[in-house]
Amino acid sequence: MTRPPERGDLPLDLLADLDAGLLEETRAAEVRAAAAEDTDARGVLDALATTRAELGALADPPVPADLAARWDAALAAEAAPRRQPRRRRRARPALVAAAALAAAAVAGVLWAPREPPPMSLDGVDLVAAGLGVRDDFDVGDLADPARRAGCLGAVAPGVPPDAPLLGGRDVVLDGHAGVLMLLSGGEVGRLHVVVVAPGCGPDGGALLRALTIGG
Repeated sequence: MTRPPERGDLPLDLLADLDAGLLEETRAAEVRAAAAEDTDARGVLDALATTRAELGALADPPVPADLAARWDAALAAEAAPRRQPRRRRRARPALVAAAALAAAAVAGVLWAPREPPPMSLDGVDLVAAGLGVRDDFDVGDLADPARRAGCLGAVAPGVPPDAPLLGGRDVVLDGHAGVLMLLSGGEVGRLHVVVVAPGCGPDGGALLRALTIGG
């Protein structure tokens, strides 16, 4: 029998499953009740809900103009009158080609990767935002360990330059573009949340916000 989660005993993957509706009703109620007593867990759920809402607001990308034009031309050719109608109609090359183009276009639209918009940190608890980006690594050039170490050494002296990256994402803080990084603090339960300007590197940059969780 699965024991009810206790305060402070809510892993991120369990909270993510709750947010995604993957838990059974009884288990979901247990986790939801435990999260209500855990400030960090509530913050994580708020951050997940915000991220889901932002992704849901993304519009479907349009079909490329060149494919739309070729599709229209193929349909027009198919609709043109024929001088000698055939008794048995076979699939015409123009229509087959148009269908193939349409299928390719739709597949491209559905499966094209979408870049999530920068997450706004205005009015969002920085701890919750940091925990919410764990296992996301959309940090641009700061994914390079050498560049990240140079950036941290230049603008965040309280954070070890070689601190392992646990996650990150493009954000907007007080109207300024930034990169939020969740970094290991080197001890169990200790984490660093750092927000720097996108161009941060060994030559310097701008520190927008920083805090330490668990010490």
